[in-house]
Amino acid sequence: RIYTCFLSDAAGDPDVRIVRWRLTNAADRLHLRTDIVTGLPVNEGVEVGRHSGCRPRFGPDGYLWVGTGDAATGTVPQDPTSLGGKVLRVDTDGNAAPGNPGGDLDPRIYTYGHRNVQGVAFSPGGKAYSIEHGSYRDDEINRLYPGANYGWDPQGYGSGTPYDESGPMTDLDRFPDAVEAVWSSGTPTIAPSGGTFLTGDQWKGWKGALVMAVLKEQQLRIVGFDGTGTAVDVEWTRLTDRGRLRAAVQGPDGALYVATDASRGTILRITPTS
Repeated sequence: RIYTCFLSDAAGDPDVRIVRWRLTNAADRLHLRTDIVTGLPVNEGVEVGRHSGCRPRFGPDGYLWVGTGDAATGTVPQDPTSLGGKVLRVDTDGNAAPGNPGGDLDPRIYTYGHRNVQGVAFSPGGKAYSIEHGSYRDDEINRLYPGANYGWDPQGYGSGTPYDESGPMTDLDRFPDAVEAVWSSGTPTIAPSGGTFLTGDQWKGWKGALVMAVLKEQQLRIVGFDGTGTAVDVEWTRLTDRGRLRAAVQGPDGALYVATDASRGTILRITPTS
């Protein structure tokens, strides 16, 4: 089975949805489409499609974790019924996973108050982290806790626009209990995208570190963590000749696979030197 996320007009009005497929026996196409989560918001205004997407990834618990964008709509991130600006946690049929916080939140929601989640990664110890685009400042890595608010609320800061990005990524004045990022870029932002934690002794000093594909700087960023889960060491790689980097995952062979973001995108396979 393969799980994808994309914009669809199958229901008439466009939405973003997660779709489950089966690979044919010949492994040459997908078939048996099943839409398992529908109704993620879409920006249909002046900036059509902005922040209107998601990225699914299976966690070590066997459930599907899905980071979503806020559709550049001011009310969405803090709306407990909207699936935008959230991290969802669902089973393979799209139902709420056991252990989700529930309460006032849609039962599929695990965390809320996000701007534009680009990916979810899991540490070797099973801790979940989101990678998130900031506005003009503060791209973030966030440790995910069930029911937690990450403090993005893009409305009412005085810009006079319905989607007001002049406020902080994590507004502790409005939400004193909001969870602060374990790492942020400051200014300027770098536009990190998908990431993965590296495992295996072959990675030496990078073992246990988070590797993020980066769009603006067109490099990989390596982030190390201390015992409390706080980012303490950040470095760049020399992978600078492939353009924008969109996603990074570690394969079952221990190698790092990186997707480039271009009209003729490629998949790179990276292994450590001896």
